Amino acid sequence: MGMALKLGLAATGAALMLSACTPSNGTTSGPGREAAVEQIMQADRDFAAMAAEHGVQDAFGTYMDTVEGRMVRASGEPVRGEAAIRAAFDNFPDGLLLHWYPVEGFASEAGDFGVTWGEWSLHGDGNPDSIAGGRGRYVTVWHRNAAGEWRGVLDLGNEDASYQPTPAEDDSANADGDN
Repeated sequence: MGMALKLGLAATGAALMLSACTPSNGTTSGPGREAAVEQIMQADRDFAAMAAEHGVQDAFGTYMDTVEGRMVRASGEPVRGEAAIRAAFDNFPDGLLLHWYPVEGFASEAGDFGVTWGEWSLHGDGNPDSIAGGRGRYVTVWHRNAAGEWRGVLDLGNEDASYQPTPAEDDSANADGDN
């Protein structure tokens, strides 16, 4: 089975999961679902904060389910479980920041399953306010584990192929020699 077909199947699965959930735009029915959406959104924000502070390897190792967590990327085979997820980041460059934020969240009627999607960017200088070297979107599927913690069971990301970073302005080109 080709990678494009696998990604298509994974996206279809995520879409089916989304169809069983309700968005966080105020149309939820019931306090359990509304609370779950906010908890999932907060878990995603905490996940991103941990990545910024402690690195992606620790963050993904912590926030993805230790057994059932899966990461699917455009290249390579999907990885499953904490050890494989951590290993996927073994060569992640020091100082490179993978920054992301959730845009929207959904939760099941039971409030134990949900999805977030958002935008990510890569920053070579570690500063989320700098010009991104790359950017894209992601989807994370979440479940509440036996301890009551939200953990990712599927993380999908794609790169915005149309994005062209603007080169940083070269200060030396602005020097007029009159200093």
